[in-house]
Amino acid sequence: MALQGFKKRGGNVSEHSEIPRSVSRTLRKIESRPGVHKPRALILASDATPLLDWGDTTLPVAVGGLTKLFTMAMVLRELDRGALTLETRIGDVLPEEAMSGLCVLGGIDHSSSITIAHLLSHRSGITDYFTPPGKNTLSLLQQVTRQDRAWSLDQALEISRHYSGRFIPSADRAPEYSATNYLLLGAILTETTGMSFPALVNLRIVGPLNLTGTYAFSHDSYEKYFSISPIYQATEVLRAPQALASSAAHGSMISTAYDVATFVSALWAGKLCEPTWLGVSADEDAKTRRAGLASLGLTVAKGTPPLVGMGSDNGAATALNLDTGAIGFATSNQLTTARGSFDDLAAIMSGVLA
Repeated sequence: MALQGFKKRGGNVSEHSEIPRSVSRTLRKIESRPGVHKPRALILASDATPLLDWGDTTLPVAVGGLTKLFTMAMVLRELDRGALTLETRIGDVLPEEAMSGLCVLGGIDHSSSITIAHLLSHRSGITDYFTPPGKNTLSLLQQVTRQDRAWSLDQALEISRHYSGRFIPSADRAPEYSATNYLLLGAILTETTGMSFPALVNLRIVGPLNLTGTYAFSHDSYEKYFSISPIYQATEVLRAPQALASSAAHGSMISTAYDVATFVSALWAGKLCEPTWLGVSADEDAKTRRAGLASLGLTVAKGTPPLVGMGSDNGAATALNLDTGAIGFATSNQLTTARGSFDDLAAIMSGVLA
């Protein structure tokens, strides 16, 4: 799966060859949903041969929640070099005032017991600052869709503190997604490396893999905002550069389909961290491997083909076929759900690889 330096070659595959009917149906289904959906999809075989290249996959896209894959890779690198362990308590890295009150249940603060493993696997019990629970709550996501705004890490943590913890931090319970976990992982990376999130992405991922269309959007990137493919909310373009910059290690990455494929390939090839983190040991059975991947916050789809990856609520998703090594990326450029984005890509990949 060596894709380093791989560039788009030739024309759009869909322009030159007939695509499977099931894939065509899936793409038409995405396009026909209410709102403006502009699906793009790229499926590469393990040898980097394009199996499907639909839409203009060279354009930069805000990949939203796929940022967590980049953050995860850099955290695993910190584990490799011994700066952190899965059992490291985040209160041992971050200032006490930043950590206290993040997971309080029944008057007891459990924040001091939260570990790196809890954050990666979404078992920290910390409330999601971006979409907190409650019917009468105007979430930060809802605010952003009405009017762009910025926030700091401290402000995001204060939102989480406003709510009770979801559960006592534990590796033995079902995960519950919280964007706050990844903001904290970003802050931890800054503490252990002395570098900002955008600088660290450039050093550890963008530079080594020559990802010319990839960067972490920040408050210094505003002049680039209108070069990014627009994200739609129904029929309206969502203009939110301040929110994008504030999302940091949770959702600030800009990339292209080919860059994402190159990154995913390098990650599973062990070029960014020890491959054993991703369950590639020969003696691991499928169940053990699935549990290990899920503990890193990855989505592991059951069925055929078995896919592992991640989706985003802005329509982007990426996945790797564990059997064949094929890599997929797709985006609808429309606000949706992370699971919905992943399921769209899974349907496309299943049709292409059938």
